[in-house]
Amino acid sequence: MALICIRQYDTYIPAHIALGRLREAGIDAHLKDEHTVTIDPLLNLAVGGIKLMVPFESVEAAEQVLNELPETDNLA
Repeated sequence: MALICIRQYDTYIPAHIALGRLREAGIDAHLKDEHTVTIDPLLNLAVGGIKLMVPFESVEAAEQVLNELPETDNLA
């Protein structure tokens, strides 16, 4: 299963809100580099932030769910 990064976040709070909404909609989603950025925020730019990953097959559905959320501090 190929995972695709559909959003990047500076902090874990909006990342977890988006993750929760996707899981609530039945979409399998994961956060990548969450622990690295949370433990050492100075590494945020080096690793590209916290990445919200979904299976390739779920990208369209995930984008639809996330577009209904209010604006957050996502990077991309």
